[in-house]
Amino acid sequence: RKKVQAWAGQCDGRFQLQDTKTDGSGQQTGPAVHRKPEFVRWADVWEDGQVLERIKWGKVKSVDRAMEKLLRSYGGDVSRLLDVCRQSIVFESIPDMHKCLVEIGNDTEVEVVRVKNRMDPAYDSFVSAGYRDIGINLRINSPETRFLGIDAHICELQLIHISFAELKNDEGHRRYVRFRNARGE
Repeated sequence: RKKVQAWAGQCDGRFQLQDTKTDGSGQQTGPAVHRKPEFVRWADVWEDGQVLERIKWGKVKSVDRAMEKLLRSYGGDVSRLLDVCRQSIVFESIPDMHKCLVEIGNDTEVEVVRVKNRMDPAYDSFVSAGYRDIGINLRINSPETRFLGIDAHICELQLIHISFAELKNDEGHRRYVRFRNARGE
């Protein structure tokens, strides 16, 4: 998470806040329903403990989805499953997304394994139901990852323009899952 936070800080990146509903006193009572996602600029909140607790950090892909993807998309070849661990950074401008790509490319502890540029005008957005982002599969080789034995692990970082990030919600994801299932992916 440290690398992603650093890149977001250097490139005006944002993270989504967990959508919660509150009671009259401001206490969180559970997830809110059908509200526009809220994003916070990392450089503005990195020291605010209350905001940090609300950031929606990426989760590890579920075993069920990993197995489904292995069987449907990769013919059981586990070496092709590259997005078990993932995170998104949201940007308000394409130049900031580009700056982040440059920062990642210049990071000596990072090996970029693959880039899916779904922002490219030549990209067939039908494949992703109109959704666009830049998906980067990368490996981090640092003293910490070597100590933890995860320096060979490949994770995914999504760089997303805010106009697409605002469309990513639970209902939109359910529609995408139906679309993906219909395509057998």
